[in-house]
Parts: sequence; C-alpha cells; structure tokens
Amino acid sequence: MMQLRDPGVVMTPDALGALQPTRFSASRTLVTKMVQERWVISRAEFDIDASGQGNARYHVAVNEDWSFEFVVFSNAPKEGVERTDRIIGSHWDMMGALIEGAAGDERIEHTKRELPKLYGGRAAPGTLIWCRANRSMRAFDLTVESLSRGEQPPARVLGAVCYLMRNTGLDGNGTFGTRSFAAYESDHPLRTPYHAQMLTSYLMREFSLDLAEHMAAAQSRSAVVLSHEFRRFLGLGNASGLGLVLFAKNHPRMVDRWITLRESALAQARSLVLAADAPEVDRLDSLLERAASYKAKDRMRYTYQPAAELVSSELAQLRTQLARLRETAGEPSHLLDALYQESTVFTSETQEILSALLMELLPTPENMSSLITVEEHAPASPATPVRELLDIIARDYAWATAVDLDDPSALHFAWYKSANAEEPRRGPLKDLPAVFDDMTLDLPQKLQQLVPLLRDMDPARTAGSVSRQFPEYRATIERLLALRETSYHTVQANTRDEHFNPAHIIRLFNSAFYGLDKTKEDGPVGVVGVLFHGAPTPAEIANGTGQDWLFPAEPED
Repeated sequence: MMQLRDPGVVMTPDALGALQPTRFSASRTLVTKMVQERWVISRAEFDIDASGQGNARYHVAVNEDWSFEFVVFSNAPKEGVERTDRIIGSHWDMMGALIEGAAGDERIEHTKRELPKLYGGRAAPGTLIWCRANRSMRAFDLTVESLSRGEQPPARVLGAVCYLMRNTGLDGNGTFGTRSFAAYESDHPLRTPYHAQMLTSYLMREFSLDLAEHMAAAQSRSAVVLSHEFRRFLGLGNASGLGLVLFAKNHPRMVDRWITLRESALAQARSLVLAADAPEVDRLDSLLERAASYKAKDRMRYTYQPAAELVSSELAQLRTQLARLRETAGEPSHLLDALYQESTVFTSETQEILSALLMELLPTPENMSSLITVEEHAPASPATPVRELLDIIARDYAWATAVDLDDPSALHFAWYKSANAEEPRRGPLKDLPAVFDDMTLDLPQKLQQLVPLLRDMDPARTAGSVSRQFPEYRATIERLLALRETSYHTVQANTRDEHFNPAHIIRLFNSAFYGLDKTKEDGPVGVVGVLFHGAPTPAEIANGTGQDWLFPAEPED
C-alpha cells in the first residue's frame, strides 16, 4: 500500500480546512446505515396551525428491538424578539428532542416544560439529543408562498441557500441530562459517534420541509408539495463556532482516529492497480463530472478558500487528464495515483475533492462504529525516561519548538469560556484579567520551556518524577506520552498567534468529520454550511435506495 501522507503535510490549519466530506463523515455513514437497514421514518403527529405554531412527532423504526421518536415544538417567529444562533437566546422557531422508544405523554410534557429552560432544564429519561432551529426567513417564506400558488420555489434563489431551517444547537452526550454516549449499549443503533446528532439533524430537515408544505396547504387549496428534486436538494443549515477548536484540543485521539481512517483509505485507493477500462475508473470519471458541475453552480462566496469557479475549472482539467492517462495506459497500473500526483499542482481544495472521490472507489467498510469509536483516556506511562520524552518532542513536535516566540504576534491570544453562557472565546491576552481559566493548548511555549529542563536532567530520570517536581508541565508531559503511538493528533499551529485562523479547524469538523456541504467561513471564528444536502428521502431510505447523494444537482426552474 502507498505510504500515508506525512502529518506535517496533513495537520497544518490550511490543509485540515481543505479536507472534504467523505464516506467516513458522520452524516454519510448514518445515511448508509439507514439505507442498508431500511429504517422507516414516519410522521406520527402533526398538530400545527397555519402560522407554524404547534407540536409534531416523528417515529423512527429501526428493527424489532429499537425505535426512536423525535418530538417537535414549533413556534411562529415573534415580532421584536431576537432570533439568535447562540445558546443565550430566548426564542427559536422550533425546539425538539430525540427520545429512545415511544416518547409517551409524560416524557413529551416533561420535555415541553424543561427544554426551553436549557441550562436550567433537565432532559426526560431516555433523551439522546435536545435541538433548536430557526427558519431561513427568506427561503422559508418564499417556499411557502410558491407552494401555495401551486408552483415550485425558484431554484435560482433556493440554490443560493440550500435549506429552509438552520440548526442552532444540538446538545447530547450528558448535556442537560441527556444520555451519555458512553452509556449507549453495544447494539445501540446510534453507537457510532455523532449518529444521534446526525439523526436529529436529518429529522429537523424533514420537519422543515413538512412544515413549509403544511403552511402552504393552510393558505390555499391549490397548494402543491415540494418536488422530489427539491426534497432531495434542500438540507439543514448549520453554523459552528470556536468550541470546535477546543474540541480538537480535548479529543486528540478521536481526531487521530478519524484522520488516520481517511488517510489509510486514500493510500489504499492510490495503491489500486487498474486497467484503463476498469469500472472504478469509469466511476471516477463520472464523479469528477458531477463535482465540476456542482462547483460551477455553487453561488457561495468564500473568504479563505478558492472560488468555486476555479475549483470547477481544476476538476474539469483533472477529468481531461484522467482521459489522457487512460488513453496512454498499457498494462494495468497505478493510474489513480498518477492522477493524484497531477492534482498536486492545483489548489488544496481540488486535491482534497479528488482524494474524497478516490475513497468512493473502495468497498464500504464494515462496522464503522468500531472503526471510529476511540477511548480518549490513554495511560501516560510515568516510568518513561527523559531520553524518550526528548525523542518524542524531536520526532513529533519540531513544528512547535520552531515557533518564534519572540515575534510580537506569537503570544497575542488566549482561549477561555465566557461567563454568561460558558461559550468558548478567544481574546487578546492584554485585555484579559490577571487570573482566568486559561483553556489554551500552548504547546510551543510549554515545549520550548520544557526541553531545556529535560536536557539538563539525567536521561534515565522518569517522566513521573519530572511531573512531580514541575507540576506546571504535568499536562503537557502526559499529552506527549498518551499520544506517542498516534500520528494525526494535534493541529500543527500556534493557536495563540495573532494570525492563527480558527475557521480552518472549525471547517475540518463541519466538512470532513460531520459531512456538511458548501461550508463557508463566517469570519475567522465561525463556519456555516448545509447538512444532508442531497440526502435521500425517508421513502427512499425505507426502500433501500438513494445512497449515492454526492454533489446533488440543483432543480431547474
């Protein structure tokens, strides 16, 4: 198999921000599972008035042993009330909960009472996720108006938005009393990390489409429903912020597992020996065509990544180069690797789209839950001698010891949580109080202080004794030891630097790990995008179809 790419190439902020959705992304692995197992999603209740006020309930039948219900409390937007993506808001157009088994009147009433309280509330037993969402007022209202006139909404407008509602919060894994992921049974259908959040997001998407049709029908007897093309095309909007940078800091083994899985698949695909007329090559050609067309119609305007028109042009060039490689190929060869090598002259965005497409040519891996689930608490091995600590730093952290800390911009920011909502923040160190809960992962400064100390010690001295004498370095030493058998664990950047751009890391989670499409930077501290853009409908899932939903075609006006 081809050698995996070097962490120094993959783990820079720019490179991580370019990683694309793949078959390993959480939203895609969930859809694959639902289609393969033919989950049945049905609308059990929809008691909502013409303004959008009321309750709804969706039932998800997995098998004889497992089912879930999604309870929705829908609200009409209020005049003069701020609608915000932040958790400190007081009004959302919908709130909901994903609950194991039949929700029942008692748990529904409990949820209706507690959910609006957020920090002051407590989830009902068996609750996996609490969620919130707001309408995209222009897209939602336009869709309702169009459907009420018996018409489909204008694709030229909805194609620029791609959703009717945007997610403003998915809370689970123990938050507000929801069930902890560690407590999920081994046969739990949502045992794969983030599948509970993704199922909730999928159901939020379905509710947004159902609500628009329902409100249109309430306005006019001649109203129509959304076309199948629009039901597939429209997803769920999403916005994410700085918390994901701290998540990367606190879950390095998970980050390593996810990226190792991707990099291993890419190396495996590049290692394939194929004839020019192999079905895999035909499939790649088709995917490149779809990707180029999709990017050509992408109306997003990007700040930190290349324009969609440029990426589309480069993808079209790759397709031409693939045709040339096929024409000149003799015996079966590493044709895919040859194309990958040619892609390195293009933008990293184009190169990573090709990488994602190459992974599509491999068989679907089995048991994704065991592949992705990882235990973060690894033993730190306090008996490790100082000489090994120095070897680890020299091998894996040369990027950190090379940071110029004398540069005036190097120690500009610190990371902390806000007092009013415990939201992650970063701010200039000079503006912060003398004492605060510093959440910064400051490897450059810590390691540049630690290395001279270690070099002056007996090489056989243990790491445990160093930690006891210098407790200020204990967390750093434990992290070095816990991660020494991994490769893709840490973003190779000084996160305190004035020029560090958090949006790249936020986009890594949104695009590569969660599987959002059209991820766009919302300034340096946020990323917006679309979940389940092109995903199959519940009817298709129940029929075991619709699994191929890469690069959805925009409906035509």
